[in-house]
Amino acid sequence: MKYLLLLILLPIAVHAQTADTRPPFIPAGYQKIAEAAGDLDKDGKDELVLVYDTEPDKNDDFERILYICRYTDGKPGLWRKKVLSVLPAHSMPQYTRLQDLKIRRNCIILKQEEFPGGRNLTLYTHIFRFQQNDWYLIGSKTSLNTNCYGAQISEVNFSTGDVVVAFEPDGGCDGEDNPQPAKSRRQYKHTFTTLPLLDQLKFGENSLKIPGCKETIYY
Repeated sequence: MKYLLLLILLPIAVHAQTADTRPPFIPAGYQKIAEAAGDLDKDGKDELVLVYDTEPDKNDDFERILYICRYTDGKPGLWRKKVLSVLPAHSMPQYTRLQDLKIRRNCIILKQEEFPGGRNLTLYTHIFRFQQNDWYLIGSKTSLNTNCYGAQISEVNFSTGDVVVAFEPDGGCDGEDNPQPAKSRRQYKHTFTTLPLLDQLKFGENSLKIPGCKETIYY
């Protein structure tokens, strides 16, 4: 009887441990994509960052949402909410994937991968920091990859104004006569009078032209 009782109670205990502990401001139908914890406001206490996908709407689109949370009385409360993108629910082979989410040195580091189809693949890294009572983009790295050609890589430090534009050839593909530019790396200085705000950022739609650089810099 004792062993039978354990067999009955075990699934209940496992279910309790894996039960959804999402904050109350996130609807039950949303799907969690990523989670990270760490100190974001330099108070020595951890905050919580979450990414969730909403349920598809009537147009079969869903939103991917970033939630930044602060704890009050041991419970996460909403600090900032940002829609990262609006995506089609059925878009294969095209996709946008959250590659990584972490908190490091009081900053949110968000890595995303976008595959629009064909030979193109874009890798985005965005770094956000809380300062002057708001959330700002302080750094980015974008790699525009074209299979059988190579990758144009743009790195921007919005705080220091350091900009790097590089090209990495991929060696080409067999049977294709597709000349590639040589490997290169150039550095520039650009003064940003204001830093991009998280609230105003449109992911995948940001570009920059600076004097002396022939390439368009994407962030």
